[in-house]
Amino acid sequence: MTSRWSFSHQCEYRHTRAEFENMDEEIHYHRNVTGAQSITLRLHFRRHVGILVLPGTRERDIRIDVPGLLRSQNNGEEEWRQNHSKGKIIVGFAICGRRIEEALETNGQEPSTPASDGRIHNGEQLQPTTDEILDICPRFRILVIGKTGVGKSSLINRIFGVEQASVSHMDTGKADIHTEFSSAQNNRLVLHDSLGFEPGNVDNVNIVHEFIETRNKMSSVKDRLHAVWYISLKYWLSHSRSDSRLCIAIPSAGGRILETGIEKFINLKKSGKFGNLPVIAVFTKYDELVDREELRIAKSKAEHSDADVVRLAKEDAEMALQEICIRPFEDQVGVDIPHMTVSTSDGYKVTLAKLIEVTFDNVQKHVAPEAAIASSIAQRVDPGVKINGSIEVGRKKYWRSLAASANFPGKTLKQCLEVIHTDVIAVWRFNDPHLLNSQEFKVMMCQLVDSLADHNTPDPAKNLSAGLTMLAAIAGIVSALSGPSAPIVIPIFASLIFAKWVSDVYRRSDDTLRRLMAYIVDLTLVMQNLFWLVSDSELHVSRRFIKLAFKAYSESKAKPHVHYDIDRHVKEANIFVLVDRDSALDKIIELIDHHRIESAEMFELRYRVGTIEGADVDEPWVSRG
Repeated sequence: MTSRWSFSHQCEYRHTRAEFENMDEEIHYHRNVTGAQSITLRLHFRRHVGILVLPGTRERDIRIDVPGLLRSQNNGEEEWRQNHSKGKIIVGFAICGRRIEEALETNGQEPSTPASDGRIHNGEQLQPTTDEILDICPRFRILVIGKTGVGKSSLINRIFGVEQASVSHMDTGKADIHTEFSSAQNNRLVLHDSLGFEPGNVDNVNIVHEFIETRNKMSSVKDRLHAVWYISLKYWLSHSRSDSRLCIAIPSAGGRILETGIEKFINLKKSGKFGNLPVIAVFTKYDELVDREELRIAKSKAEHSDADVVRLAKEDAEMALQEICIRPFEDQVGVDIPHMTVSTSDGYKVTLAKLIEVTFDNVQKHVAPEAAIASSIAQRVDPGVKINGSIEVGRKKYWRSLAASANFPGKTLKQCLEVIHTDVIAVWRFNDPHLLNSQEFKVMMCQLVDSLADHNTPDPAKNLSAGLTMLAAIAGIVSALSGPSAPIVIPIFASLIFAKWVSDVYRRSDDTLRRLMAYIVDLTLVMQNLFWLVSDSELHVSRRFIKLAFKAYSESKAKPHVHYDIDRHVKEANIFVLVDRDSALDKIIELIDHHRIESAEMFELRYRVGTIEGADVDEPWVSRG
């Protein structure tokens, strides 16, 4: 007997003896569980004499080793097994890697139908590229350097979704650079912490240098350092103004911008002692500089509206930052050391996104693409880097040569789509036990590309009412959530059954190419919308939010433009000529880049909207209007 379940808390299934001996049962029943609780799988069976079934039932309780189960999940394993006299129990963990204690409640809604996750089962399925990548580099490994009080723990918390308590050690004034810090809230991240460099003391610089050299010599990508953030925050009294400035301390004219320890560390990097390891200078608490400028403007005699005060304060803060901090830093350090100014306060998320973008780009260029993808998966602030990570995953295998059947010979389109689907949602890494990998959601996505079978996709440019921009569609989402919690109705989603073409075996054809291309672009842009919706709720997803993200895309101008451009591309390309095998890949990336929402625009709208009402409301997949 094999019983596979998400996890169970006293659930009951009844079978005859014959059924019991051959039972392979999937159980999907979700509860919050901690190591202090117990889980029991109770089996009910009747006694048999020949073909007669005796009255009454017998029970057998199988106790689940909860501590062992939780250890396996927190170690990043995909499943946990426990043998017993009649078979074995297999607990499959959520694809997004959520900790068991944090699994979503179903709130009384019907569970979603599980679907294949694209992994190999009995040699029939395709191996997700993300599995191969995470085998090479399962976690993004970063060294964070900075003195107490510079905001290291706040920065890590906001960017990687790690609770303050989990990284509170970083602001205690104590650090062991060799200690690996990880968190059950994000098992795709490992941190090393080092104190900053005190004036006149280079001992810690030597410790950091030795540590970096040791890590750089390690053979496995997963063991090497992938990036260093040097975090700095100092105030000084400007010689030209009486207000405080935020930056590395700048002494009197002609003096050095960098203290001895910092200067030695930077020189080690510039001289090549750290190899190609990206080192990024991070100046924190930029909001305090803006606040000071805002206060100065408000106290001036000039009359300004509130909006003008905010705008002028940001402009003046940026000018001051460039004049007093950035240019002197670049003059002494050069332009080879990237630097970012950030704030973890509300309204400044775009600064965090820029830091992640710079980190991703440098890790990809100088370390390893697998490490860059790991950083994309680990970070929880920038949808743009999630998209970039998805593109890099797709570029490695399954988005390539879509027209040439190089990766899909003998597979059904369902198998092809499932492995593509698995790779995309793995990068976004929502807090979701199974909804995004459910059959219902996959049916929705497949039905979205059904229209491409028409071969005459209308030109949306000729339709003045072709739909809303993506941002306008998202604004409509906010409006819908601010009113009564009416169910979200998706007209095309009338059943939970895949269309017939999904079960067809892959063959080189225009229809196949259209559908695969559209599925990739559509799913990526729906994930972007979903990220926007749940970005302030620790990326917890629900059916309602998934349907809203889907509806916003399907009713926007983006969807008809994407489908029309794909249809035109396929018609104009000779898919049987393999001279340009990646023209489909190039078109996919072009369409995603064209229709993605810029992070700054997304954050601005999200900040204006604030808390979204109805975040705790869920509903069935199929809602009747």
